[in-house]
Amino acid sequence: MKAPVKQEKKVTFDNDIKRISLLRKNDKTIGILFLVLLAASFAAFLLLALTDEFTIYTSLPVMAVPFFVIGAIFYIVNRRFIALGVIAVLSLIAYLIMPDSVLFILYLLVCAEGVAMVIEVFQRLIFYEILSRIEQINVKEKTDIVDKLIMFFFNIPVDLDTRNLKIEADLSRNKLPIEDMVSCMIISLLFCMFLWIYLFLNPMFSFETEGVPIYTFTIILYISALVMPWTVFSTVNARIETDYRSFKLYDGFMSTFKRMFLPAFAAVLFLIFALYTGPENLYYILMSMAMIIVMTIFTSAMYFTSNELSMVNDILDKWGEFHPTEIYSGFDSVRRKSSLKDDIPGTPRRNPSECFSVDLKSRAR
Repeated sequence: MKAPVKQEKKVTFDNDIKRISLLRKNDKTIGILFLVLLAASFAAFLLLALTDEFTIYTSLPVMAVPFFVIGAIFYIVNRRFIALGVIAVLSLIAYLIMPDSVLFILYLLVCAEGVAMVIEVFQRLIFYEILSRIEQINVKEKTDIVDKLIMFFFNIPVDLDTRNLKIEADLSRNKLPIEDMVSCMIISLLFCMFLWIYLFLNPMFSFETEGVPIYTFTIILYISALVMPWTVFSTVNARIETDYRSFKLYDGFMSTFKRMFLPAFAAVLFLIFALYTGPENLYYILMSMAMIIVMTIFTSAMYFTSNELSMVNDILDKWGEFHPTEIYSGFDSVRRKSSLKDDIPGTPRRNPSECFSVDLKSRAR
């Protein structure tokens, strides 16, 4: 009588996108609050802009309310009551000297902190979601619209094996990253300038210049909130390792921007046209650019001093869950079968399409 043959358990792999969340409970609350305030502010903006008493420009400060509320909450939760008192005094002085300048104080000291908070929440939301898609993007049988947008956005070649994703897992964040901070400011400033020129110097866009630089500060807040989150891919050096050289995701992002040579040329023409039309437009341009520079510097400084450290450390801490091991062995790509024994405790289980090189680096905190 033959002994019963022991059947080995099949090794199964989950082909779904890995869902790793960096969002904390407070982050979700901030995100929901921002969206609710954004919807309410946009509705109020439309109502004001349609009246005879307000123009589009004078209605713009309403759109800054979401950032103002979140920035104020940051000061209150962190018990920075002295800072709030200083802001109140400065606002009162500014109001007595020039009423419109109150907006400048509030934008700079409160709304900028709100932007930094929103940037962190957005980074926590998108970082591992994007990496999860990139890891499988060129081994899928069919890509969806989100995959195609990611490939375009990061300029990922269609023939690049994207499975071997890496970051600087031993990155230390125990001090203020001055170099990253300066780089972030420069990149954000370039994007802000570029988008601002398109929005407000287009000859098809008629504008008045009185008080406009302060009012358009609202637009700068949103531009900063859209541009700065992507710098996290540079901070952690997110890249795809190949046999030749690494493909850095942030470099791909910048390549996409550089390909926009013709739009950049059109932006320069808009700038020349605006300068040619009169001294009032020159004042408008100089004041707006000065405010873009100041706003970008303040937003970057607040983000890197208040938000960046914890966010980057959370990314590094979760990397072990995203890539449980940097060694994947025993997989026969021809037979599509794993030779790893299923009864060995602690054996890493990975998707067979996610084979990557040996990397024994350990993270230093």
